[in-house]
Amino acid sequence: MTTDYVRGSVNVCVLIGVTFLAGCASTMPKAEYSKDLTTQYRIDADDHPQVNVNASAGIEITDLEKQRIAQLIASDLDVMRLHNAANSDPKDCVVDVSITRYQKGNAFARAMLAGLGQIHIDAHVSILAGANKEKLADFTLTKTFAWGGIYGAATSMEDIEKTFANGVAASLTGQQETKEASTQKAH
Repeated sequence: MTTDYVRGSVNVCVLIGVTFLAGCASTMPKAEYSKDLTTQYRIDADDHPQVNVNASAGIEITDLEKQRIAQLIASDLDVMRLHNAANSDPKDCVVDVSITRYQKGNAFARAMLAGLGQIHIDAHVSILAGANKEKLADFTLTKTFAWGGIYGAATSMEDIEKTFANGVAASLTGQQETKEASTQKAH
């Protein structure tokens, strides 16, 4: 009877631990602005953003991976910009994402010990006005995943790319600030 109780307790603890850890890969990265994205320049429902993804010199990333990240950002941006009311001033703009770090890590190393085989995506993001290429906003975004065990081994670069893209779109539309503000109000 005591052995069954201990096994049951261990299973419950493992289940709770895995559930708790599941939030890390989906935790949206926070933008660090060098030129603030003012309210008037937040991408909204009537804007027409174009997303370009490139990589800094020496970064190992394929064209297919850059295209996938661009598509993820564009898709998230299309959804999130609809949450911002149109301001009757439609803008054509270019979202220029320059990947400064792209490391897939190693799933086996992550399974062995947390902190090993980390996944990294870092980028410098600029929003440029369509016609005159005036810089409207400028920020960096960093996403790192370092959990270990089964969760670490099961998390792929594609999972982290989705979260990274969501963070870029949220930063461009002001959704990230809104979520943080509502969290602070709840406390």
